[in-house]
Amino acid sequence: MGIVERQSIKGTLVSYAGAFIGFLTTFLIITEFLTPKEVGLTRNIVEAATLISSFALLGLNSSAFRFYPYFHSESGEASPDGVRDNGYFYYMMAIALIGGVLMTLLMLLAKGPFVTMFSRNSPELVDFYYSIVPLFVFMLFWSVFELYATQLMRIAVPKLIREVVLRLMLIVVYLLYAFRWVSLEVFIAIFIAAYAACMLLLLAYIRRIGKVNLRHNRGFLTPELKRNFLRYTLFYVVASIGSKLSSRLDLFMVSSLDKGGLDSGGIFSIAFYMVAVVEIPSRSLLSVSSPLMADAMKRNDLVKADELFKRVSLHQLLSGGLIFLLIWFNIDSIFSILPNGHLYAAGKYVVFYLGIAKMIEISLNYGNPIVSCSKYYHWNLYYTFLVTILAVLTNLWLIPVLGINGAAIATLLTTLLSYGVQQFMISQKLHASPFSPALFRLLALFALLFGANALIPHVDSPWLDIPLRSIPIGVGALVAVYAMRLSPEFNRAIDKYLRRR
Repeated sequence: MGIVERQSIKGTLVSYAGAFIGFLTTFLIITEFLTPKEVGLTRNIVEAATLISSFALLGLNSSAFRFYPYFHSESGEASPDGVRDNGYFYYMMAIALIGGVLMTLLMLLAKGPFVTMFSRNSPELVDFYYSIVPLFVFMLFWSVFELYATQLMRIAVPKLIREVVLRLMLIVVYLLYAFRWVSLEVFIAIFIAAYAACMLLLLAYIRRIGKVNLRHNRGFLTPELKRNFLRYTLFYVVASIGSKLSSRLDLFMVSSLDKGGLDSGGIFSIAFYMVAVVEIPSRSLLSVSSPLMADAMKRNDLVKADELFKRVSLHQLLSGGLIFLLIWFNIDSIFSILPNGHLYAAGKYVVFYLGIAKMIEISLNYGNPIVSCSKYYHWNLYYTFLVTILAVLTNLWLIPVLGINGAAIATLLTTLLSYGVQQFMISQKLHASPFSPALFRLLALFALLFGANALIPHVDSPWLDIPLRSIPIGVGALVAVYAMRLSPEFNRAIDKYLRRR
């Protein structure tokens, strides 16, 4: 088993362990002890910090994949003077530091517009405006450490810290507030401190494996490499403003425009969390396979790029699609057993619309590293502006009319357009596509599963209805995947297991 498969499997297992902890946190703690308004407050702070930290990366999340092969030394060892990978880590840290300073200054200047936007429906968020600053700084450098670990093909431990350790820390924070041992202000402060602790843990890990130092080789940066890096980064900084902003506009605009304010934001957040489980396998597979795409594009091997695109997209849709179907088939039962579920059930169709959007995304998002690592990377600059405009206009139009459902529909429309345009460009210029006979057979299987679900009678008890519905559909789906030979990798794994038996 190769390093990609090993790290992907480990990363997926860790992600599911984290999802299970997150599931328990949501079902037993957050919805029980926090009001929808408090849920909305914490999620808006986290999402705002995440957005700002992504801007502060100054395109590193794309350029890190594209340019690492140029810095990487073939031996994988440090040079005699202690420089590793020609100082790649040093340059990542320097760029992040510059971005962090710029975004901190911007935060100081943006207080007035922020107050205008949120003071009417979400005044509590205005009170915690400056809490966003330290949180985005911790997230920024945490992201740098994760990006570097990914280049080293190490994703399991970074995922363990993000998916498991952070969630366990936050459970403690939630319980401190649930039992009113701390005030809301202290709760937010400790909440932010948990992110700082995880950032330091990841730094300790990459130092422990001996892959990090700040020594660098100034002579390695040729004028041509500098010029290519700066031009690429400039395009991606501008393009990422649109793509990152459009991906988080829904929560912010719900909290700002909907009369429910942070309460509506909290309901939207719980629905979003349910859908987020769909992309867990995708995150692991995408993290490990992106460097492979970068290498293929560096060699201009478009045949290999197309092959990777089809394989990765199929497996992302296979795993994520089955998860979404099981969630949707059991959605009423899930809200029935959720503490204060009668409050959060208003987000039922938010789950549906966001789930469809997520399935589109995981089917097509492997196109991102293809574009990022090609000579056509500047495409992103053009269509992300259109996507951002569409996201703003659809949210402005649909939220006042349909509330949180309108925000979810706006996200679906934005996702469909953005990935549709990107895929059209990839097909025309790079001759790569995720579409294969196996993928279409998989979509047909999903349609059959919808029909099978309709034939299963509902049971009054949600605790009985969920397993009676999920087990036959889940087992039947896996048997069908094996029988239809949709995934050679899946069939080989099953055959290997059966031979051992």
